[in-house]
Amino acid sequence: MTSFLVESILLVALIGTIIGLLVFRRELRQLKSDQASYSTSLDETGVALMTVGNAIREINMQGLTTLQNLIVEIEKARSVLDDLEKAAALAPSDPLRSGARAAGR
Repeated sequence: MTSFLVESILLVALIGTIIGLLVFRRELRQLKSDQASYSTSLDETGVALMTVGNAIREINMQGLTTLQNLIVEIEKARSVLDDLEKAAALAPSDPLRSGARAAGR
């Protein structure tokens, strides 16, 4: 009778251990699956970050080129403006304008 009681307790403990191991095994499988998807997500994120970095570098280069072109055009415009101001200073007064002013008085 005592051995039946001990064997019953051991059998219940064995069944509990088997059930616990099966649950643990299922959780490990799920964890492995989650790890694979997490690893894939990290890889995709890395590729996306590299793409963004390349795009930022390209935008910076285009911005620098645009800025350099703009500086050249501003210098050209200043040169033309200087030439116009010199020409206006050297040009004689317009007799039509002065005559129109005198007639308007």
